[in-house]
Amino acid sequence: MKSPPRLKGALIFKLEIGNWKNKYMKPVVIIGAGPSGLAAAYELAINSVPVVLIERLGQVGGLSRTIRNNGAHFDVGPHRFFTQNAEIHQLWEDILKENLLSVPRLTRIFYKNKFFYYPLAPMNAFFGVGPVSAAAIVTSYLSTRLSQRISPNEPKNFEEWVVNQFGRKLFETFFKTYTEKVWGIPCTQIGADWAGQRIKGLSLWTAVMNSIFKSKQKNIKTLVDEFVFPRGGAGFFYEGLASVVEDKGGKILLNRYAEGFRHEDSRIKSVILRNESGEREEIEGDAFLVSSPLSDGISGLTPEPPTEVTEAAKGLRYRSHLGVDMQVEGNPFPDNWIYVHSSDVKLARIANYRNFSQEMAGSDSTTPITVEYFCFPGDSVWERKDDELIDLARTELKHMKILQPDQVHSWFIVRNEKAYPVIEIGYESKIQILKSYIARFKNFQPIGRSGMFKYNNMDHAIMTGLLAARNYMGSKFDIWSVNIDAEYHESAEVPQKNHSQ
Repeated sequence: MKSPPRLKGALIFKLEIGNWKNKYMKPVVIIGAGPSGLAAAYELAINSVPVVLIERLGQVGGLSRTIRNNGAHFDVGPHRFFTQNAEIHQLWEDILKENLLSVPRLTRIFYKNKFFYYPLAPMNAFFGVGPVSAAAIVTSYLSTRLSQRISPNEPKNFEEWVVNQFGRKLFETFFKTYTEKVWGIPCTQIGADWAGQRIKGLSLWTAVMNSIFKSKQKNIKTLVDEFVFPRGGAGFFYEGLASVVEDKGGKILLNRYAEGFRHEDSRIKSVILRNESGEREEIEGDAFLVSSPLSDGISGLTPEPPTEVTEAAKGLRYRSHLGVDMQVEGNPFPDNWIYVHSSDVKLARIANYRNFSQEMAGSDSTTPITVEYFCFPGDSVWERKDDELIDLARTELKHMKILQPDQVHSWFIVRNEKAYPVIEIGYESKIQILKSYIARFKNFQPIGRSGMFKYNNMDHAIMTGLLAARNYMGSKFDIWSVNIDAEYHESAEVPQKNHSQ
């Protein structure tokens, strides 16, 4: 296929940074100023590597950004800062210093008009579901464990994985409805590996023992009852990273959308951008680290990839996120966030930012909360107008007896397309095709959750950015091996660095 003509006035940033051996070399171009992109930019900038960071929004942080409104701070849903990796924790401390808070965790499940502690507390769950249902849950669990001992089977999907761990009755009570709300597909269509990532090591027995004896070893993230958090919101940390990048001479370009990449032979040559006015510009780079959706990066390549590759990219799906952000009277509930498992409301989760940090409230009399919906563009919730969405959220909160509609003082809507990779059965073969094709480019690395199509945690996204930056500087890390358990990057293979400035 014939390549389109080059854009006139293609940009080559000539950055004079520190003692870099070639002051006029092309920069490393990073797409997306979320956790992985900012971490990569930070690592390069503190090592005097010229870097340009491209972000389609008007602020940094991606899905971890913090939005200020009427004096209150709203994150894009709840973000818990927790990691088993000492280097990542040290980075949080270096950037945030005294603004890194220790926060007690309280999260509950709302199910059949009752609240259940999560992780489950035996007595709370027993009295909540009632003795008959509690007995059915225990019987189902014991029957499943016995069956697994007699004839063990390898789970083929999320439903089978959870049933094997908890029994069918508990799966149907506390997993099925919420999971299908979030992903928009039946649990039988979700890959078993996603369950293994998110709740690996947790069983009904583990949860019960932890609730009784309160083990000090918090190795299972689901059971963690305390986490750290930036005083001003999750985005406060990422704004700190951005500040360091700019102080070191890096460039951050906001309100630019990456339309595609121009490649030649085995190298990416440039990225084509569109700004707010619709004008297009082209930036040449020495290397490209990309945290925007993997499918977008593939489909935007010029010349086009082979049909097999483009079809694999089209086969990947992302779930979108819609947040109804409100300032409400008083403090309506004590939780950091609530998982909503009831099928009679569409909302899936509610976050309360006053319970993360008092400073986020901005007022003694009101509380910032986010009511979260998960959608595919085109479905009934996504297509509603903003005023229809606030009416829906108010109605559902009233139905749940969380608050009354007249307690809402102000509100706004935040829409995030392609927020979460959908880990549905069969995605692995598509990813393998894309990885094999990407491997031919010597200067292109996908990073982060969307860029790598891996539903991992924030700390793991950060690590992919750090390792990708180190690869550019001469290391040879396989960032695809950075997994949900942090096993790879906690090994001796990854050098521990002091990030203090």
